[in-house]
Amino acid sequence: MHRYTRWSAFREVGLWIGALPILFPLYLIINVALQPATEPTGSGLHPPPNATLHNFSQAWGQAGSGTVSFAGALVNSLLTTGGTVLLLVLTAAPAGYVIARRASKLSGLLFGLFSLGLILPFQLAIIPLYDFMVRVGLDGTRTGLILIYTALSMPLAIFLYTGFLRGMPEAYEEAARVDGAKPLRVFVEIVFPQAAPITGVVAVLSGLLVWNDFFTALVFVGNSDRETLPVAVYSFVGRFSTQWPLVFAAAAIALAPVLVFYGFTQRWITRGFASTLHG
Repeated sequence: MHRYTRWSAFREVGLWIGALPILFPLYLIINVALQPATEPTGSGLHPPPNATLHNFSQAWGQAGSGTVSFAGALVNSLLTTGGTVLLLVLTAAPAGYVIARRASKLSGLLFGLFSLGLILPFQLAIIPLYDFMVRVGLDGTRTGLILIYTALSMPLAIFLYTGFLRGMPEAYEEAARVDGAKPLRVFVEIVFPQAAPITGVVAVLSGLLVWNDFFTALVFVGNSDRETLPVAVYSFVGRFSTQWPLVFAAAAIALAPVLVFYGFTQRWITRGFASTLHG
């Protein structure tokens, strides 16, 4: 049993100090969200004297364009994020496995091309990509948005899977091949379960990217019934005036699912990152 020492207290204080830059923006969001929309918006540093929860109900009812409600945008974000993570794992995991296990020039070239995708800005291809999506009829659709997000997340996912699988021993795979298992069965029953830590990392990173992304969703599904939460929150930002308490209330609602998700899966996520760093 570990004793609580001065060093333990020092570490806890250090962790709280390190957490302040992260907790402070959250504090500002909640403070401004609780301010009455009819009163001048303060700095957010002090708790509002007339705090109200009305902004949250108003944001829930009014956010979004005329084609989708806030609840609809929430569902769109959940389906888009879930669909992207699922498709990404189903494609990046076997691709990373092939690149990791095939010691050939082609595998090295493919890995280099995917790594190049980590540094090339997506905005360079936004116009031809939008033109292509219009031509194939996928603009303004959830399917098209999922495909775009999957492609954007693919370089990082393959980079992580390849690095992790290259460091994983091949003894179990060789034993399965000796017993007559085919490559697909070896991957599904042996390799993929052992790659669970990196799968968790890929799912978290890509999920956060999709959930928080504003620009891509605005371009491809803006003003449609497939709007996601960031675009719905933006509906409160006007050309001549902005209702900041409603904006922050909507942002707090959009942030809640992420915090709840992390609260239930923090141990699994932490183990995934730790296994990746030490693996």
